[in-house]
Amino acid sequence: MAGENSATNIVVTVSSEGLSRALGGGVRGGVAGLLVQPAVWIATGTGPDAGDAFIYGTGAAGVVAGAILAVPAMVTGVVKAAVDDHTASLVAEVKAKEPERYRNGIYPVDDYSFFASGGHIQAMTIAAAGGVAWQDANGVYCFIKDANERLVCDYRPKSYKKLYYPELPLTKVGNGFKWNYLNG
Repeated sequence: MAGENSATNIVVTVSSEGLSRALGGGVRGGVAGLLVQPAVWIATGTGPDAGDAFIYGTGAAGVVAGAILAVPAMVTGVVKAAVDDHTASLVAEVKAKEPERYRNGIYPVDDYSFFASGGHIQAMTIAAAGGVAWQDANGVYCFIKDANERLVCDYRPKSYKKLYYPELPLTKVGNGFKWNYLNG
């Protein structure tokens, strides 16, 4: 659903601030406000990605340090939510092009690692780890996992601009696998 991350982020931010103000300033109100986001993660059945955890941690540090950290963490969280929503809409376009039985296993490459430096580099990392990654014509980079959360080594997307894949049979090279790259 478009806007889901942004809407959730706004509700969490407003609820957290409201609870903090209701309980009074300082650490007591701030700690109570920090309970709102984990409650949302539990209620929605979704956990934080590494970026969300970092932003949440910065906000928690802001409770102690005051608004110097908390306000930038809130602003960063709102921007990140908007970016997550945009990426989710692009990934939804990619999933719609692929066979239905594979759609639930398709993810944006930034879900692979928080420390990703970019789609192209992350796609190479996934291929070297034994998985298939690709860039769609809409610009988003995706990869695929099976039902057991393992990288899939032999998938070929129906549509791609760039394709990164391990060579089969899998052959160890250094700390990964031999891989290749195609322009669509």
